[in-house]
Amino acid sequence: MGEVDEVGRAGAPPATEVTLEQEEARSEAEHEALEAKLARHIHASKSWLFAALLLTIFIALLSSVASGSNVAYALLGFSPTLITTLLFLFLLDSGYKDVLYWFTPLAVAALFFVLGEALNTVLLGQLDLPVLTGVNLILSYFILLVMILIEYYRTREQEPATLEEIEHFKPEHLEKYIHTIEDKCKALNFVMGRVYRASHGGTARLREKIKVPSEWYNEFNTIAPEEVKEQKDLAIDLLTRIEERLSLLLKPERSVFDHEDVRGLKHLARDPDGKDRIIDVLTVNDNDPVEDYFLGAVDFCKRIKTELQKL
Repeated sequence: MGEVDEVGRAGAPPATEVTLEQEEARSEAEHEALEAKLARHIHASKSWLFAALLLTIFIALLSSVASGSNVAYALLGFSPTLITTLLFLFLLDSGYKDVLYWFTPLAVAALFFVLGEALNTVLLGQLDLPVLTGVNLILSYFILLVMILIEYYRTREQEPATLEEIEHFKPEHLEKYIHTIEDKCKALNFVMGRVYRASHGGTARLREKIKVPSEWYNEFNTIAPEEVKEQKDLAIDLLTRIEERLSLLLKPERSVFDHEDVRGLKHLARDPDGKDRIIDVLTVNDNDPVEDYFLGAVDFCKRIKTELQKL
């Protein structure tokens, strides 16, 4: 963990220690950058998307009963919405920019309309393509808008903490402090998803080795506000786990990833033999303030651990 404070861009010297005032200024700038980043992404719960799949199937079955048509034809008619929802799940996991969310329903509906023309000759005109295309577009964008609303209200209710607040640490506010770390780590996870995506030769196995799992944050939910002092060891252990995962970013790619994964990477500004540090590869190949996300997450982890140890 001694390396955690040494972060720099590829070819640049490591960051030096800064004063508390500089850290606070950096944290404020980082917070603004993080909010701008999160505004470009849609963090919807998978539970809503799975519910949307079931809802679409139910609507298809209901329309089949109401019209007396074949169930298979009804499901085929609503297939654009089902496919779009599955693509939303993929986009959510991969951390793509939100422009793809808006484009996906249009692309799927257009493809359905074109292919449906040919398919309708076989089905003897069973599909009313103009109506079905319009209905699927409405359903798909309804699902997307609900995703946006879910994230909007979640971020409003969980305003991130600041370094100044941790200086006046309150055990009952642990959840708020952890949410701030979660936001920073999620931002890093999105960068990892973009830089080490499949088109760059990245694999799911590679990405999972450096991402901070959401399950770790969920474990903090078992700690009641009034029991923070009694369960501080658990909280410290969880924070240590997050720190250790983040520290992997300071190591060369070849020290963390399998040899075949390193050799398979392409279209990235990096050493082909994996000698560059992961944090440097992420910084050089993405436009987001990667170092700020990283330093902020590590700093918050350390400060919260320090305050917990005082209890």
